[in-house]
Amino acid sequence: MAANANLTGLTWRHGVKVGAGSVLSVEEVALAVGQEIGHSSMKSAARMNRAVVLFVANVDQVNRLVETGITVGGQFVQMTPLTQPAARITLSNVPPFISDEFLTKELSRHGKLVSPIRK
Repeated sequence: MAANANLTGLTWRHGVKVGAGSVLSVEEVALAVGQEIGHSSMKSAARMNRAVVLFVANVDQVNRLVETGITVGGQFVQMTPLTQPAARITLSNVPPFISDEFLTKELSRHGKLVSPIRK
């Protein structure tokens, strides 16, 4: 399947995966994704770090797969994008009496922290 695919121009944003620990084969996932978005839209499929990873033709198809998921053998399977959007926040002139724990707690109210606070 991927041997004849044109892979130029693909980025991480074109990739989706079925999480690690999945017992599904690459073929099963590829067939289900092909039914969802069209077989010609799939560019590559492989197993990486025990997850099934697929690259598709455009980012809109990635968003569609993440929103709708796929069905394999009558069972719903959630798909996740290879890239997770994150915003970098820089805090300047923070007084020394404000602890890192306080900042972590307050920033966590607005979303998940993906890295520790660095000084």
